[in-house]
Amino acid sequence: MKIKPYLAYNGNAEEALNFYAGVFNGTVGEIYRYEEYQEMECPAEYKNKIIHSCLTFNDCTISVADTMPGTKADFGSMGYTLTVFCDTEQQFKDIYTKLAVGGQIKCELCQPSYAKLYAEIIDKFGVSWALIIE
Repeated sequence: MKIKPYLAYNGNAEEALNFYAGVFNGTVGEIYRYEEYQEMECPAEYKNKIIHSCLTFNDCTISVADTMPGTKADFGSMGYTLTVFCDTEQQFKDIYTKLAVGGQIKCELCQPSYAKLYAEIIDKFGVSWALIIE
């Protein structure tokens, strides 16, 4: 069994997808656009938005899509966190630095009793991340 997060954006999924590809050194899969699905009516300015795509890195997958206009995606207030279990301190610091650009540090890099390294960030898209080395 696997759990794969699916993140919905308000018209900026492609920007987020490319951002996370850089953060995680990932590969963007095929991008499906709203214009490809004639059975779905959408405004002309939305035809090039993403209806589905995936980012793969290591053994992980994150799926993304843009919501339809009038349907607001909201990542809420800490009701979830995507946790990244890092393998090395360098990997941890690289991801931390990249996610922090334009984001908000919720918990600075620290060494709590339960981990070698830990930090929390809300990225520039409002997604909550926890980074940890156990």
